[in-house]
Amino acid sequence: MFKMKEVIEVSKVSSSEYIIKDKNGITVGRIHTIDFNRNSKSCLIRLKYYRSDNVLLLKECINSICSKLFNIKDLFKLSFIIDDDLNITPFDELGFKLEGILDNNISENGIYTSVYLFGITSIQFNNRTTKLGLSIEGKKIKLKLLTPQYTNDMLSYYIKNKTHLENFEPLRDSSFYTESIQKKILSENYRQYLNGTSINLGIFKNDRLIGKIQLSNIVYGIFKNAFIGYSIDENEQGKGYMKDAVNTLVNYAFNEMELHRIEASTLIDNLKSQNVLISCGFTKLGINKNYLNINGEWKDHISFYKTR
Repeated sequence: MFKMKEVIEVSKVSSSEYIIKDKNGITVGRIHTIDFNRNSKSCLIRLKYYRSDNVLLLKECINSICSKLFNIKDLFKLSFIIDDDLNITPFDELGFKLEGILDNNISENGIYTSVYLFGITSIQFNNRTTKLGLSIEGKKIKLKLLTPQYTNDMLSYYIKNKTHLENFEPLRDSSFYTESIQKKILSENYRQYLNGTSINLGIFKNDRLIGKIQLSNIVYGIFKNAFIGYSIDENEQGKGYMKDAVNTLVNYAFNEMELHRIEASTLIDNLKSQNVLISCGFTKLGINKNYLNINGEWKDHISFYKTR
């Protein structure tokens, strides 16, 4: 048994299972050791946590387990398997990397759900070298990394703006407007962020999601290029929020990510988007015929670019 800062304790109930209790002696979670390999100094743990309302307690629990296993057991690699509805913020803040998403892996009451696999080495844990959750302040808005915790926000956003966005985005079937699909999309986006290929951000005004913006197809080497795309709530247009979001992300891409070039494309008749890009210093590159499939049809687009 070992105690943690938040006055909780972990008690061993079998050779591979532990119970996590809070200061009142109430069980808040369970730890099951799936694999413990002394030769490779690695451990795979299945974590079940029941107090979704207490993220700080979850973080302290994970932190203490890692500290014990890395420092006392002298492990090098530690991996956690968790349910896809568990708040992943503590893993992000502690330096874990999302190593895999096992779709339709667990069956409960006949319903298949997915699980996440997070991993960290003792070096990463002690130095906190892995990326933390991204948040960028603009003049009028704030950009936040869209992790799976924002599933309900994104679902509400797309349902509310379904008619508004259908003329600017790919054709969506009914499954797109469900919690499970939105969570799957955000999980994949989060994995791409950790892998450095894209950044999917929410545009927030007073902690309310009003739009989204992303850098995709991020390439370094001699190109150092990315593509920017965005959308905003129908009722938030014309307030300068999107211009602020584009400027904020482009400045971050140039100054923090050290990219050299950002490219964007708009539909031929999307004058509002074109005006945003021009006001943010983008230059018209030309017309791409049948460039993207929008709402079921291949559409011509005007491409723009901006260099550092």
